[in-house]
Amino acid sequence: MSLLAKGLSKTVLVAIIIVVIVVIGIGIWAYYSQQAPPKKLVVLARSGTYAEGLKVAAQEYQKLKGVEVVVQELGYKELYDKLSTEAIEKTGAFDVVMMDDPWLAGFASQGFLVDIGKMLQEKGIQVDPDFIPTTIEVCKYQGKLYALPYVGNVQLFVYRKDLFDKYGLPEPKTWDDVLKAAKTIYEGENGKVYGYVIRGKKGNPVVTNFLPIFWGYGARIVDENGKPAVYSDAGIKALKTFLELKKYAPPGVENYDSPEIKAALYNGQTAMSIVWPAWVPDLNNPEKSKVAGKVVVTVPPGAKPMIGAWLLGIPVTSKNKDLALDFILFVLSKDMQKKLALEVGVPPTRASVYLDDDVKAKYPWYPTQLEALRNAQPRPRLPQWSRVEDILANYIHQALTGTLSPEEALKKAQEELEKVLGG
Repeated sequence: MSLLAKGLSKTVLVAIIIVVIVVIGIGIWAYYSQQAPPKKLVVLARSGTYAEGLKVAAQEYQKLKGVEVVVQELGYKELYDKLSTEAIEKTGAFDVVMMDDPWLAGFASQGFLVDIGKMLQEKGIQVDPDFIPTTIEVCKYQGKLYALPYVGNVQLFVYRKDLFDKYGLPEPKTWDDVLKAAKTIYEGENGKVYGYVIRGKKGNPVVTNFLPIFWGYGARIVDENGKPAVYSDAGIKALKTFLELKKYAPPGVENYDSPEIKAALYNGQTAMSIVWPAWVPDLNNPEKSKVAGKVVVTVPPGAKPMIGAWLLGIPVTSKNKDLALDFILFVLSKDMQKKLALEVGVPPTRASVYLDDDVKAKYPWYPTQLEALRNAQPRPRLPQWSRVEDILANYIHQALTGTLSPEEALKKAQEELEKVLGG
């Protein structure tokens, strides 16, 4: 063999070795790049207590897994609008999203959410029976599980026991009882204490405040066939009661939202109200409340209380779906739910946490809240719920401000709902 041939053979051999090394290197890089978890997750959340809870969980998760979790927070309406935009534009900006439970049907029907039930099944993970069943049910749409429950929110009812004792009033079991007690206390206190306070701000506030009364009289938003049913004798009676309660409420309640309700309760200005769990802890704190030790927390009169759970789901556009699910399961673990309840005030969705001795010591009403959650009623699972809520809010608010009579308000609401849902 010539020297030239030998030289070429060595060159070819070296080239082959280099190619092999490069190919192996690329293979190893590709393998580990697929196996190594991403180092960042982005979570979109409701601002306030619930986002703060996720931030605490995110810090713990980063310590454990080395994964950065960024929590972006928005107000209620802004969060819904952002989710709606993301469902259309599909930017893939978020890995985990927080949702109010009545939003789930709309986003699931648009194909925006991952089927978490399928993911769990593929991983051999069962939904823990420790989760309160009603909180799991609101995570479903058409039988599929599209989210997991983060916040065990349910409406409660508070009343001033000192005033009820003073006037010999029993704990109210119906909304007629509430109306009678409101009148008795308001007149007995010469208007210095209001009998009841309404969260009347137009939008989600007035709808969620009215629905327990609406349900309490046996009224329904839709019938068993999904057809609008708000214009009924029961619905009219409920709305009339709502307006009667306003007579014994502070002026301007048609514009009241959470801050005004809490102020009226903490300052001792009102005897009764529907509340959400986040408003309750400071009621018995003498540093923040003038009625500490005088308030009883119970379930709303007359019907099943309204569930208002907050859920965690995964957008189909997330590039980190497995890691997103792992983070959600971490947040919803028993230990983390207990930590978030005690340190931040996030209401849990696990029954065992409500019955935990440490948790009960801090929140003595939690067994009552657990009872309320176990018997809670959801708003209708309608993809069009946002539009339905807007219609109800518009006409209930017009009745509250005296623009329309109860009959006119519900008749007009019925007509608009039939256009949206079909009559």
